Amino acid sequence: MKRTSTLLLVFILILANSCCTINVSVNSTNPQSNQIITNDDLVDSFVSASKKLKLLPEEEFGDQRLFWINIPELVQMRATLLAVGNWSYVYMANDTIELIGEIEAIDKCEQLRDVFDDNIYPKAIEVAGSPDGNLGDIDGDPHVTLFLAPLIRNYGDNSVLGYYDNKDDDPYNPYSNMREMFYVDSERSVDDTIHTIIHELNHMIWYNYELDEAQFLTEGLANYAIDYAGYYSWVTDAVTNSFLNHPEISLLYFNREYGTLWDASYGQAYLFMTYLVDRFGHDFAKSLVSQSADGALAIDAVLTSKDYNLSFNDVYLDWITACVIDEISFADGIYGFESVNYKISTFTPIGYYFPIERSEIRHYYYGFIVNRISSPYDNFTFVIDNPYPYALGISIIVKDDIGWNVTQIHNTKKSNEISVYIKGENIQEAYVITSLMSRDTPSEYGVVMALDDVVSVDLNYAFYEGHLETKKSTFNSFVIIGSIFILGTIILLKRRKKH
Repeated sequence: MKRTSTLLLVFILILANSCCTINVSVNSTNPQSNQIITNDDLVDSFVSASKKLKLLPEEEFGDQRLFWINIPELVQMRATLLAVGNWSYVYMANDTIELIGEIEAIDKCEQLRDVFDDNIYPKAIEVAGSPDGNLGDIDGDPHVTLFLAPLIRNYGDNSVLGYYDNKDDDPYNPYSNMREMFYVDSERSVDDTIHTIIHELNHMIWYNYELDEAQFLTEGLANYAIDYAGYYSWVTDAVTNSFLNHPEISLLYFNREYGTLWDASYGQAYLFMTYLVDRFGHDFAKSLVSQSADGALAIDAVLTSKDYNLSFNDVYLDWITACVIDEISFADGIYGFESVNYKISTFTPIGYYFPIERSEIRHYYYGFIVNRISSPYDNFTFVIDNPYPYALGISIIVKDDIGWNVTQIHNTKKSNEISVYIKGENIQEAYVITSLMSRDTPSEYGVVMALDDVVSVDLNYAFYEGHLETKKSTFNSFVIIGSIFILGTIILLKRRKKH
């Protein structure tokens, strides 16, 4: 009887508010259309305006509100509160409730509320920290608002499954909803919606600390959070397999061209963040979220604060090595993943008959190329062009009778070529990984719409049997001895002619 009365109340409220959306003309006065709001601006705005805020009473089932939302134009959309949890308000757009029916709408919102309270929210706190961040709690209410709205129907092509908008944390923004909230599509399955909720909650937490962080970190942690909450199959199937086939993409420059490389960037970011958490722990991730420095510099800052004698470039070389062999049985496990099992699927096979030369192999900035030697010699030399003034990262991995061994070089010296000699005892496996890098910790990062927008250099390289320098020395010795012999013979013949 109580359930029937509740449904009737919701139905009456929806009928009483038949106008579901109010269009707004977005012009140059809209701060979201022509102004980049910085983290400092948002913090200052909050501090000054929060003194004027009054705490709102806790919201109740059946409440209706108008929310500003981009779909993609800025509109107001009416929604009804269909589930209240310890940490969440779950609102659904009236438009969707009318489409799917009240019973299904309430059931979906209650399922999402329960998963949010029992799993999503506590796991997010472990991974990223408090959602109040540097900005504080704008409405004085610990609940996070989940707004289920028809995003895909308005955006099309499944391109927007959910998003966080920092305007809602800005008291001075006239289009702020004045609460911690994010938006997810209202018409996908419960499981798919859960994945999006985890992802966007993580974004909401991070952006409550800062707005200008590199996307390889924010997207990486958001997808790691999905994995950590127990939904790893979604990350694997939808994202990570793409990266395993495209290790050449740049870690620092997130690819936003919708398609395979878009997925690959998500997979790469996820696998990099997974490596950081596996190696350094959740506290490391939370420190990244609250760190004011950005991108690779943020990683350097957190490494220093936790007394690790490592740089971002050191960790990067270890990570690309882990991506190739995923082996935690040696070197304290730094060349593998503790919590997942992934290996790069795309590599260049190098045959047995040396020398082997390859020309103009394109290297993208902080992407990497993998060469696998099918039948390696027990000693060989790898020679590659020097991309100076850029640096070249090299990781050579061999497995022989002694075990696994990794040789890493971060070459910053000026020369025409870089030469590395490798020797083992009955080598069974050998990989050579190369990456175009910065000489110091890179400060740059960004978003690109195509791989060709990333800095790249074409490099020639070759494999030789044995120690190339020794061969050169031997050859030079023969040349010198031969030259002396020829010169001596010429002198002797001249002397005979004189006599």
